[in-house]
Amino acid sequence: MPNYVLKVSELVQLSPTAKAVRLGLDGKPFIFQPGQFVMMELDLEKTGRFKVKGGKSKIQKRPFSMSSTPLQQKYLEVTVKTTEDSFVSDYFVNYLQLGEVVGVTGPFGKFFLDEKSAKPNIMLIGAGSGISPLMSMLRHIYQKNLKIRTHTLYSNRTENEILWRKEIESISSSSKNFSHEFTLTRESWKGTTGRINKDMIVGSGFNLSETDFYLCGSPDFVKMMEKLLTEELNINNERVKKEVYN
Repeated sequence: MPNYVLKVSELVQLSPTAKAVRLGLDGKPFIFQPGQFVMMELDLEKTGRFKVKGGKSKIQKRPFSMSSTPLQQKYLEVTVKTTEDSFVSDYFVNYLQLGEVVGVTGPFGKFFLDEKSAKPNIMLIGAGSGISPLMSMLRHIYQKNLKIRTHTLYSNRTENEILWRKEIESISSSSKNFSHEFTLTRESWKGTTGRINKDMIVGSGFNLSETDFYLCGSPDFVKMMEKLLTEELNINNERVKKEVYN
């Protein structure tokens, strides 16, 4: 398994609570499948800007799904969103600096897009930071011009939390093979509101018997989506792929 020591080359603010973290590959090849994850390790106290509390180790290791694609070999990118109880994601979003060194091991995971066996249609269903591996898949399909119709269903609490909004909209407007729907659960706006439901999935216009579904988000979100697909829409379990973020 390859092990890398990479430097933070770019930090992209995606929302008030989320950033894209790009680690320069400096010519080192990194082979992976769209949707896989890596383990990242770093010293949270190295720069002196952050103090780990509660007697926990200053060296922390966490899994992060890649939002970049295998075709992007200039850098490795992960999408990180802070949560109330995670000091590591807080560090990544609010304290990580350009040039900082991060240990990377991987890739890992069986949640990925296999373009050779993919159905004619793919539906990417995510919530919050669960968009990260789905962006890798969406970008990969777009960059390779794969003949796969792709619909992205993405749920967030508020409008300013929609990560990668402009890029998703841009890809959707580039070709009839791409479409998307954003929905908000805690705010009214001009778009769709409420949790992702049966009508939103059917409303994609896809032949659901010829569609693969990729789910990513919190345990409750993934469980709810899986139940909706398999029990209400009678989708075969084999066509429902999932990644759970604890």
